[in-house]
Amino acid sequence: MKKICLSLILLLGIAPLFAQNQGVIHHERGDDLQQYLLDSVKFVVPEFQSGIITFQDGSYSRGPVNISTIEQRVYFIATNGEKQVLTNEDQVSRVSIKGRTFIKSKYGYVELLATEGDIALGAVRRVSFFETEKKGAYGMVSQTTSVTTIGSLQQNGTMYTLGIDQNTPFKYSVNPYLYKNSRIYLPNKKNFLKCFPEKKAEIEQYLKDNNVDFEKLEDVEALFNALK
Repeated sequence: MKKICLSLILLLGIAPLFAQNQGVIHHERGDDLQQYLLDSVKFVVPEFQSGIITFQDGSYSRGPVNISTIEQRVYFIATNGEKQVLTNEDQVSRVSIKGRTFIKSKYGYVELLATEGDIALGAVRRVSFFETEKKGAYGMVSQTTSVTTIGSLQQNGTMYTLGIDQNTPFKYSVNPYLYKNSRIYLPNKKNFLKCFPEKKAEIEQYLKDNNVDFEKLEDVEALFNALK
């Protein structure tokens, strides 16, 4: 039986732009954790929509697509109606879904949110899983540093499957980035100065007047907008 403790984001079925949402999935050992998450959380858009996958050689493919926030991989709807992962993922350059552009990078798929000249503010939506708590004998909880645990035990020549209840915490996050000249930059003072060299004085004054957390999209967006 599926059991899950969800945060507000999942109960509403909404993945807001400014998000650091957490929850706990209660499951059996060996379960695919993705089955417990809504599509609006485990994909960048709630439903598969018509899109264009552009490859590094300039070729492209059209069809219903989406991007996994867990794996940072492209999925598409096959002719049989099943969701399948793109096999030549390493050749993808960018993905466009209903007017939204996602640039593939080592950080994941960066969606371009706003532009100022040749500079863009972007963000990666990501679901991360953390240490799993296992419910053992008498309901006591222990922790393991890996989601992958021993799933069977051999005794007297018989193999037994261990059905251990587990709690796996997860977090949905939206991480900001900068994009310029086909390169993705981590948002920090150095890279803002690199992207906006002509606005050094404005950047330094803004950082002096405001406590900017470069890991928060709302803080980075405010700085980005101040430089327009």
